[in-house]
Amino acid sequence: MQEEGLRRQIMGVISHVLSDEGTEMDVRMALLRHLGENPGSPERALLAHLRDCKRPGTGADQGSR
Repeated sequence: MQEEGLRRQIMGVISHVLSDEGTEMDVRMALLRHLGENPGSPERALLAHLRDCKRPGTGADQGSR
């Protein structure tokens, strides 16, 4: 049960990022790519996305400084 609650929270965060008008298109596309690469595992998709954001030179972190 606790895992399901966490998964709902993660999906809420992902939905917010994707629907927020302030989110840059490259960030949305990167997150969607990670979701596609991790079907049924939004937690893995979000983790992969956050890891990419921390890497220098990746598109997801551009403009966020």
